[in-house]
Amino acid sequence: MPAESFPALLERMVSLIDGRLTPAQRSALAGAMPAIRWEFPDSQAALCLAATPECLRVAPPETPATFLVRMDRSTLEDAAFGRRSLGVAFLAGRIHVRGMNPLRLREFIMLVDPLLESYREASLDHTHAPSPPVS
Repeated sequence: MPAESFPALLERMVSLIDGRLTPAQRSALAGAMPAIRWEFPDSQAALCLAATPECLRVAPPETPATFLVRMDRSTLEDAAFGRRSLGVAFLAGRIHVRGMNPLRLREFIMLVDPLLESYREASLDHTHAPSPPVS
């Protein structure tokens, strides 16, 4: 998939995550981490995920986020498609996290499975999307 379509894939992933979380999970996430910045240095891409009790959405890049997750796109793809676990990637130093309160780890962990499922589905959607017409 071309690098320029990666931000669109991430936006689709967020909408899919939103549909997978229960209202109680969304509220817990919003209370613990109202804004999470995800950075993918190998793709020069970043995303700010804003959580409210009503929905998850992509926020403007300048949205202040106290919680930061940095990993290569390949690390996310390996985890989403079962080639490597995020836990193993974290222990190997392939995922960097900053700003997490250890007492809020439970809320972040509950996001992992929906995130991986949503990334996988969004990736497959993008793979099968028709190419834009050539002018």
